[in-house]
Amino acid sequence: MLVNRLFINYFLLAVALIILAIGAALSFINHDFFVNRFVVEDGPTEWLTFYILLASAVLCFKRWVQSDAKQPKSYRMMLFVLFMFFIFGAGEEVSWGQRIFDVESSEFFLEHNAQNETNFHNLMVGDVKLNKLIFGTGFAIIFFFYLAVFTPLYHKKPAVQRWLDSFAVPIPRAEQIVCFLTLLIVVEVVMTSSKRGEMTECVGALLVFATLLNPLNKHVFSARA
Repeated sequence: MLVNRLFINYFLLAVALIILAIGAALSFINHDFFVNRFVVEDGPTEWLTFYILLASAVLCFKRWVQSDAKQPKSYRMMLFVLFMFFIFGAGEEVSWGQRIFDVESSEFFLEHNAQNETNFHNLMVGDVKLNKLIFGTGFAIIFFFYLAVFTPLYHKKPAVQRWLDSFAVPIPRAEQIVCFLTLLIVVEVVMTSSKRGEMTECVGALLVFATLLNPLNKHVFSARA
């Protein structure tokens, strides 16, 4: 069982790095293909992100259902919050099926959405795009504390370890942290394309799923999940 988990973990990380490498290479070698085929709306990258977020939601929901009275309320609450978060993210990724079912955007979204789509992450508040403010800057701050503050403290402070475990916070393994840092460097330092954020979404979602599936504190979660 342990061998299988480790194999799946390294397989997912390898796939994530391959996708990142392909995307980065395409952005330089054939930028038109990168923008108009690889990370285009309803393209392979977007749909892969959707399915990864959906898989993350299913995993969190499964763990929530399998949790019992022995687990603290904070544990169940966090799993449900994560489940709702990933469902929201998956829905937003495909504009809640708008293009699939050929649904017209309402007047509100036509007026306030930067892409005239039925989603919230592209909403404009004045000249500020929520995607950049909340889903960009906001998530960057959260991940900074998650990787650079809470994860090191988890290893050093038993009290922090117990607190994070009680909230069902998956702690990344060393190899997962390396992949997160690699993603950050490649997207923010190496790539120059204005659409490089799509790589952050797709590869980042896959790394998060790998962390959820096989975190350092796997013992905290149900053995069946």
